[in-house]
Amino acid sequence: MVGVVFVVMAASSAPSPLYGLYQQQWNFGTTTSTIVYACYALGAILTLLLAGGLAGQLGTQRTIVVALVTIVVSFLVFLLATGAWALCLARLIQGVAVGLLTSSAGSALADLHRDRSHQAAAAANSAATSTGIALGAVFSGLAVQFAPAPLVTPFVVLIILSLGGLALVRAIPAWQVVPERLRPWRPRVLRLGAEPRRILLRVAPIVTASWAVVGLYLALGVDLVASLLHTTDRALSSLVILVVQGFGGIAPMLLRRLGDRAASVTGCALLVAGVGVSVIGFDTAHAVLFFSGAAITGAGFGLSFMGSTSTVTAAVIAGGHSQLLPGFFALAYLAVSVPVVAVGAAASRLGVAAAFSGFGLLVALLAVVAGAIAVRRGRPVSQPGRAAAGHRGQ
Repeated sequence: MVGVVFVVMAASSAPSPLYGLYQQQWNFGTTTSTIVYACYALGAILTLLLAGGLAGQLGTQRTIVVALVTIVVSFLVFLLATGAWALCLARLIQGVAVGLLTSSAGSALADLHRDRSHQAAAAANSAATSTGIALGAVFSGLAVQFAPAPLVTPFVVLIILSLGGLALVRAIPAWQVVPERLRPWRPRVLRLGAEPRRILLRVAPIVTASWAVVGLYLALGVDLVASLLHTTDRALSSLVILVVQGFGGIAPMLLRRLGDRAASVTGCALLVAGVGVSVIGFDTAHAVLFFSGAAITGAGFGLSFMGSTSTVTAAVIAGGHSQLLPGFFALAYLAVSVPVVAVGAAASRLGVAAAFSGFGLLVALLAVVAGAIAVRRGRPVSQPGRAAAGHRGQ
């Protein structure tokens, strides 16, 4: 399951380094690239809001299979694309696949853990998401520089990996009781009860701050490195995504025993420090400082994501609030997509440096507020090790 999350999240970032080639081939600008990304975010958010409860009817395992089949379809559309409209369609389909997976993967990881530990599931989910995004972008960047067919190679590799993941998921013994005869399904708007809504509001500031920071680096990171290092090498420029998301994957695994509240507060503090160091590094043309800030930011994102995901997953396990995970990830994708679109528009008017400094200040302030709210809250849903110990005791 961790491997499947990794592959799908790698697929979500793989197209980003290829946009420069698509722009040259079909002669479209940055605004069109932003629209293509917005289609991906739209597909993910609408799927989470309208089909987030699909796993409850179809079963988690079957829903993940559908997600993998859908992601393969998106790769085929990329391979057959003849214009920007096809890229929009491919990214929209890809967003649907990511929405289906993320609404199911968190509970699946907890269900499959030997102790049903929500903290272990959250750490694994956070690490797989961050490293998948990082390596997907870097792999495509390397393909642009070195592969003979850079617009083909990444998607062929991802198709093979996705089909392998499909076979692995099908081979997992069923862990849920699902009806043999499926009832007709129709889209339904996600509705949260009072308790799930309270939990989602509790984690909303941290989710918004951490994913908005990721959106900032996804939108401007490659251009910032290209300007800072005076290079046109897309593989080298995409290293900033590797640093941010790589440390976002490492931090949760190293600090997976942190409680939900401690992880969230520590993550917010690192987000503020990391963005500040990166802005100073870019303004002073100090590459080491800039990348150090990116690493600190990535660690902050990973811990914030782990803490908030663990809180939500614990509520899903304890109270059966299956609609919480779709709502949680819909909020996350909204938080990451708005900065990408807004910062892209600002950069075209004000320049990359001004956009990065301005939005960096905004997301840092947001992280300060989120951290302060997390400190003021009472104890989190769980303490380190309690869930695991409780299940072992049962």
